[in-house]
Amino acid sequence: MGIRTWAGLAMIALVATPVAAQKTGDQANLVFTVSGAYIQGKRLWSVQSQPIQDNVFTDLYDLNRDIKSTLGASLSATYYPGRTLGLTAEAFLVGMGYDDGCRLAAPGQSLRNIEVCNDIDRQEKSAAAVAVSTGGIFRLAPREFISPFARASVGLLFTNQSSILTEGVSPSNAGALLVVYDDDHRTRMRPAFALGVGTTFAINRGYYLRWEVRDNIEGVVRVTGPTGAPRFIPPHETVYKHFFSVQIGLDVVLERDRGRRY
Repeated sequence: MGIRTWAGLAMIALVATPVAAQKTGDQANLVFTVSGAYIQGKRLWSVQSQPIQDNVFTDLYDLNRDIKSTLGASLSATYYPGRTLGLTAEAFLVGMGYDDGCRLAAPGQSLRNIEVCNDIDRQEKSAAAVAVSTGGIFRLAPREFISPFARASVGLLFTNQSSILTEGVSPSNAGALLVVYDDDHRTRMRPAFALGVGTTFAINRGYYLRWEVRDNIEGVVRVTGPTGAPRFIPPHETVYKHFFSVQIGLDVVLERDRGRRY
């Protein structure tokens, strides 16, 4: 390759470099996001040697309740008044269902008590919970194809099913229902927090793909010990459980600052 050819390529590079340097991508300022999530389950509570009486016999139950791994969905809006810091508001629908377990601590004496324990052990309860939160988000490289971010939020968790209420039926007693633990608050509101990291990928000027790993810290009521007899509200407390989730969503850019096209 001759000297003239090399000189021509060098001249093209010198001209093209400033042009490429001037070109920048768009910066999203107002974003609406729809996401789906997989949420990891967690052991909620366990109680040993809960006495259960019928008219003659007393048996002891070992009880436990887990929160099942499940799917969730969220709707959020984020506003960036500047380049990196933003404000976000979100409604996160969580399928907070329960998986109960029961076994007899000693050989059963009462057929009714055995049947009720077997029924509890087979139960899986579906439930819905909604976390409504607001918070802040920090992003890097907002005009690039890939833009990492970190977020923190605080809000309230609303649940529609008691995490305490435990009951089972006895088929040999015409399906009679035995309430082991009662609860006078079937619906509860508790604090919720979230910490997350992730990144967005620019599909085009109006849509981004979002991926995020999040630690959802949610207040849930758990049983802390047995009662003297069934049908009573057991001792309980609010604990904060860490529910880790992986979320994939679509950002719809409603407002943006246009980048340079030259």
